[in-house]
Amino acid sequence: MADSFIKDPNSVETFTVVWASKSNLNDGTASDTGELQGETLSTAAATVPAGITLDSENRNQTSIQGVTYVVNTVHNMVLSGGTAGTEYAILSRVTTSGSRTLDKTITIICQET
Repeated sequence: MADSFIKDPNSVETFTVVWASKSNLNDGTASDTGELQGETLSTAAATVPAGITLDSENRNQTSIQGVTYVVNTVHNMVLSGGTAGTEYAILSRVTTSGSRTLDKTITIICQET
């Protein structure tokens, strides 16, 4: 099941897809229990449908709810726009240092907040 997030159509917000462990080591090493399985991200690209805008994206270190994820273990996407009452499926496609291609989709629910 895809993660879902609420976004106001007038806001510009960062949404993050975590590829490392969400509750443990978070560094892409062999002990990492996330999808990376000891690898890191080499590339990350978002596919965004019409109606919402991808302003920028990166694999920089980020902190979410007190957990810090190191560089190349997350895909950060800055999104703007959208139409209230619309749901958008945003695809995060990454290539790992081990040459694996992984896909994860998040749902952005656009509504006035």
